[in-house]
Amino acid sequence: MTMVDGLAPDRSIWDYIAVELRRQREVKGLSGNKLAGHIGCDRSYVSRVENGRMHLSQAYARKIDEVLDTRFLWLVELAEASDHGDWFTGLVQHEERATHHRMWEALIVPGLLQTEDYARAALTVGLVDDVEKALERRMTRQRAVWEMPNPPYVSAIINWYVLEQPVGDARVMREQLAWLLELGGRPNVTVRVLERSAGANVGQDGSFTLLAVDGRDVAFADAPERGRLITNPPDVQRFQVRYDRIANIAANRSDSRILMERAMESYT
Repeated sequence: MTMVDGLAPDRSIWDYIAVELRRQREVKGLSGNKLAGHIGCDRSYVSRVENGRMHLSQAYARKIDEVLDTRFLWLVELAEASDHGDWFTGLVQHEERATHHRMWEALIVPGLLQTEDYARAALTVGLVDDVEKALERRMTRQRAVWEMPNPPYVSAIINWYVLEQPVGDARVMREQLAWLLELGGRPNVTVRVLERSAGANVGQDGSFTLLAVDGRDVAFADAPERGRLITNPPDVQRFQVRYDRIANIAANRSDSRILMERAMESYT
């Protein structure tokens, strides 16, 4: 399958829908004309959607799901709920519904586990035009998760580097590490550390999050400017395997608390 010039499925849900529709149609051996006939639309409509010139409607997405056994209606609803059809906003929608969060963070405390001051310090050194607005969005994301009537189970693994790299001043780091210890003491939260002695590992490929939503897993891979949401089961499975491999060599819960306590004492 040839990628349509100008489409960026790693950044836009709508572009992903366009590319995935063409892929699924070709996998099923259907021409654009045949698919159009099955769902009751003009051939030009299918072409415009696949070229990114028109957004797929919910009505046609539902019909396509019936014909191709896909989940385009879910993707369209996700894109329409997003600010601009971007994957990050899609991630936020998933976070609010997930029953289990598994996260690996190589460089910084995961956003959902950050204190307000740590988050502000992290955002200040990034490419953010309005730090306070971005900070409020991050705090809103946290409240949506932690203030649920039945909060999700959260399994976080952080790299040793996160403990040793100051973000903000010593007070900010002490408070952040104290917060990690407090969160890690909750029955639904586990915070573990991957020690320096673990050496080279698959976590060096980058940070990511796995979310269990509606009985299935999705993955979100971080990137310097914009991450991407992964929904294709074989691709998600690769992130599940990566997480398991990192978890297998991370310190246990008790030893991780000791490592965080020692790190907190170093920020005087």
